[in-house]
Amino acid sequence: MGLVEDEVAEVQRLCENVLPKSKLVTCLASLIRIDLQQTKSRQLTVCVRFPQNYPAAKLLLEFKSKTMPSVFLERFLTICDTKLAEFTGRPQVMNILKFIDGYLAENPLCIVLDEIQNLRQMLPNGNDLKLKQKTSTVSVVARGGQYFYRGKFTVPESYPAERVQWETFECNLPAPLVLFVNGQAKEIARQCVEAPLRKLKANETFQVKPSLQRTLGFIIAALQDFPNEKCPICLTCCLPASPTEIVTQDESDAFVVRMFCGHVYHQGCLKRYMSEPPFPEGGKLCPAPKKHPRSDRRANDLQYYEQLKTHQSEAVCA
Repeated sequence: MGLVEDEVAEVQRLCENVLPKSKLVTCLASLIRIDLQQTKSRQLTVCVRFPQNYPAAKLLLEFKSKTMPSVFLERFLTICDTKLAEFTGRPQVMNILKFIDGYLAENPLCIVLDEIQNLRQMLPNGNDLKLKQKTSTVSVVARGGQYFYRGKFTVPESYPAERVQWETFECNLPAPLVLFVNGQAKEIARQCVEAPLRKLKANETFQVKPSLQRTLGFIIAALQDFPNEKCPICLTCCLPASPTEIVTQDESDAFVVRMFCGHVYHQGCLKRYMSEPPFPEGGKLCPAPKKHPRSDRRANDLQYYEQLKTHQSEAVCA
């Protein structure tokens, strides 16, 4: 038997014993194919081919996956190709398979690499987003002027079927805006994994969506926008430039409130606007000339809002 045939026999004998979460699909001199399934989201098919001048030359690898982002597969293939240089001149297959299996186990956040890259592009400072593979957490600091939201988000093992989670956070926005940002972020994450409160149409089916980018992207965008938002009535910025100047007395005219239209008002401006004529039938509308990008589009759905308030209250209490 030649070297290739000996190594094929070794792979057939050792693979599923050394890598317990592997399945040897094909084991021939022309092609070795192994399925690695560490979790539902970390599933990888490895195709291995021997070059003509093996083992002096490196193995030819190909990765396939229905659950992992293509950007990770491309980057991981480069990493493995570099690693193979350490094994040239000796048997390579089991060595590289052990490396692949270990890398996936030690880097659980590989399944969200595409979302991480998109979030980094939203942040002016790349250091405001940090990963900790050991605990599968993503730490983010969203900033707007001197305001910030700092949180540590856990990506569960069953992601994306289970939503991204966080328990503690820091934020120096006024209390009504903190309540909105954190509560709405939890609601966005929930909606990614739970069917909507309304019944779906006959031809619709609910599909789970990745929640990390949607949730953190909302927080980042909100923090970037709030310091520049103007009261639709007096047309001055609702938030002071310095967080130390925030008015915390809820009876003060300078206290900020957020309405269902999405806009932020000075409490005194809103009271004056609501108390002065005219008083159109059906009530006054938001005086802002443009719809707010974070408006509550289903404000007329009372049942939806009762349930939404419950979800947000639970999120804040948690």
